[in-house]
Amino acid sequence: MGTVHLAEDTAGQRVAIKVINPEFSQHDQFRMRFRREADAARRVRRFCTAAVLEADLDGQLLYVVTEYVPGPNLEQAVEQSGPLRGSSLDALAVSVATALTAIHGAGVVHRDLKPSNVLLSPVGPRVIDFGIARALDTLGGVTGTGEIVGTPRYMAPEVLRGDPVSAACDVFSWGCLVAYAASGRAPFGGETLPAIVYQVLNTEPDLSQVDPGLRELVAAALRKDPAARPTAQQLLDHLVGRSAAPEQTARTVQLSWQQPGTTPFTQPGVPGGPYGDPGASHGGSGGSYGGPGTSFGGGSSGGGRRTARGRLVAGIAAAAVALAGAGIAGWALLSPGKPPEGPVLLQEDFTQTSGGWGGTYDSDDTGSYGYRSDGTFGIDVEDTYEERRVKAPTSYLIASPTGAPLPSSTPTPMMPTSVVVGVTAQVRQVVGGGEYGVYCRSADDSTSYEFGLDTKGQARIRRVLDGSGGTLAQPVKVGGEPGRVRIEASCEQRGSGGVRLTMWVNGEQVQQVDDPSGLGNGYVGLFARTPKGDDSVLRMSFDDFELRGQKQT
Repeated sequence: MGTVHLAEDTAGQRVAIKVINPEFSQHDQFRMRFRREADAARRVRRFCTAAVLEADLDGQLLYVVTEYVPGPNLEQAVEQSGPLRGSSLDALAVSVATALTAIHGAGVVHRDLKPSNVLLSPVGPRVIDFGIARALDTLGGVTGTGEIVGTPRYMAPEVLRGDPVSAACDVFSWGCLVAYAASGRAPFGGETLPAIVYQVLNTEPDLSQVDPGLRELVAAALRKDPAARPTAQQLLDHLVGRSAAPEQTARTVQLSWQQPGTTPFTQPGVPGGPYGDPGASHGGSGGSYGGPGTSFGGGSSGGGRRTARGRLVAGIAAAAVALAGAGIAGWALLSPGKPPEGPVLLQEDFTQTSGGWGGTYDSDDTGSYGYRSDGTFGIDVEDTYEERRVKAPTSYLIASPTGAPLPSSTPTPMMPTSVVVGVTAQVRQVVGGGEYGVYCRSADDSTSYEFGLDTKGQARIRRVLDGSGGTLAQPVKVGGEPGRVRIEASCEQRGSGGVRLTMWVNGEQVQQVDDPSGLGNGYVGLFARTPKGDDSVLRMSFDDFELRGQKQT
């Protein structure tokens, strides 16, 4: 889909620039989706990934600038020196699960996780190209050369069938990736595309070469039914033996990766031979960038590596215990200062008008709402229609022990008691003033918690009961003129009746308040309003809506 160039910024820092091929970037639908995916990729936290630094989303030449990651990709490394063993394999499994936890937490689905998209850097594995492959899907799932978007050997069955893509497809690819790293071959055979597709859809994977300690988890990730697979966070928790903070896990893996007997390649100047020619041109398969001056050795699976494996798992578990002992509990343990992570229950980018949000948008009617032609959801309010609330289509969700939805045949639909809801909001036009945001625990239009941002940059959390209520905490100035912002909010069940409410703007926590006599469970959605009794007009666009569940702690 593009060409990758090695470059330097003005400070001499190396970066990688992926330039999208013109045959893709000339499609308006692709450009619109590419913008969304690049924006979302920039929200992904940097540990275990190659961070997106910049992107040109408007010019004739589309490109993305990411951190430069020195080192071979996993495919090159395994071909050069054979499969990973012991703690090297464990570190890879943990690192990629950590990266997926961060990627999914930002509302992104990688869509093309494969060995050539995992780089083995001096400080640990790094996942690249997250989210961008999904932009190609706007062209019908086929590239300009007739190739399927993605790599069939590592694609989940539902993707091959053309079913909706979710975070579960990345978990399946994680299982394929670990099986490949352990054996040097993909878990599903076949020499032709039809044969590969048949194997993925109908046969069980070959996991005979996967270490017994990982085999059961890899098998669970490779289940044909996406609903039966663990989430990325559950993979991570299982690997380290307890609830794990992704940032802390990444730091521990980095330290372990550099321990003797763990690092699966040597650094420049270290005996063992260089990986490739430092003076050669570089460009890994699938657009990854393999750097100069590294070598790779699979190593033995003897006692030294098992000891390193024990240090890796024990170190992560000890870090989690230390955090809990310091008084950090519940969601804070999973993601300190950031929106909590959990299974994705609903994602909507509003490019398809069949998502169930309703409404019919009319650009000439400032009281209308609905799907807009630019792939966003519009809500317009003014003096004769001062407030509009739009409920997310989540009536099929059922509370369950994990926070995930149960089958729709279950008789009493309800939301999980602890949820995170987020949306990207854009003020298109404002005359006078107004407020916009998300809400949760809405029994009807007259009862809910609101997480609002006004057109002067003031953020607040509001409790509304039977049409009356007020602000729960002093409004906080978050700065700047009205623009494109990411609003996220959590409604967390606390004990038998209390609710903890937290609000983030552009990833920064701005409000947190406890309501001891919390509102009952209910639905989530979007809102926009103008002040009563004046001539204000507010035109809003909403994009990249996400609802996540979280089990109680």
